[in-house]
Amino acid sequence: MNQLFLGDNLDILRRYVKDESVDLIYLDPPFNSKATYNVLFGEQNGSQAAAQIKAFDDTWTWDESAARAYQETVEAGGQVSQAMQAFRMFLGDSNMLAYLAMMAPRLVELRRVLKPTGSIYLHCDPTASHYLKMLLDAVSGPGNFVNEIIWHYRKWSAGKYAFQKNHDVILFYSREKTRDRIFNQLYMARAASTLKRFGSAKIVSGYDDHGIRMPSQTESEESEGARMDDVWDIGRVPPIKQLFPTQKPEALLERVIQASSNPDDLVLDPFCGCGTTPAVAQRLNRHWTACDQSKIAIDVTTKRLAGLHAQFDFTLA
Repeated sequence: MNQLFLGDNLDILRRYVKDESVDLIYLDPPFNSKATYNVLFGEQNGSQAAAQIKAFDDTWTWDESAARAYQETVEAGGQVSQAMQAFRMFLGDSNMLAYLAMMAPRLVELRRVLKPTGSIYLHCDPTASHYLKMLLDAVSGPGNFVNEIIWHYRKWSAGKYAFQKNHDVILFYSREKTRDRIFNQLYMARAASTLKRFGSAKIVSGYDDHGIRMPSQTESEESEGARMDDVWDIGRVPPIKQLFPTQKPEALLERVIQASSNPDDLVLDPFCGCGTTPAVAQRLNRHWTACDQSKIAIDVTTKRLAGLHAQFDFTLA
């Protein structure tokens, strides 16, 4: 049965999710953007209401709670402990360290619940992506890094003293470095120059006995296209159509889920927001587990899944 949880995902992971039980994890945690996100509600006549409800604050502060989370991670020992101590030497008792102290134990738990053939996709932005990559190296081992995916989109310019900031980062790691890892090759359209020269036919190329590259040839079989690369041009959800702040497009989650899971596999999203991950997983015939500590997020997710006639258990944790 699919499961939807309201509560702290760290507690939920520890209490309800078994070791090596999940095939794919996608998480889109707060970015430490120092922004406050609101949900704007509409009136019955379709116009926008003036009242807004705060969905969440994406601001982290080094306080007693952050210090306690940091200390628990350090006392657990291992590479994650060493990484956090190094971060503290570099960052000091800063807001960024507070954010990393929140993320570290959750990433440890996520690795625990992932199957040996599973993968994790961590969605972040350049504010913290370099720190999170180092933290994931400590959690998973640097040899399990697979891709740094760039999600490129367009939006209104936010300033004139730098290049427009129009991309997010998705860090793709495997549970173990194994060829048995689930990965379904995806394809994209060929470049115009390739189409002009070869059309849509399958291209065969190689080297002769002396190691010299031979001219490319075509076969009668049609090509599936070029293998998908790590820069994804997918439009954002327009603010006027968003069900929830920071909502991600279904096309983005569809690509992740199709690439790294199969029908009937289990997909986990510990920061589900308005429920894009479970909604896409449901449509693609995957099982799913999702959670969020915002009641607003869970309410929006529940209504969205009800529209898909999704069957699920709801747990208040």
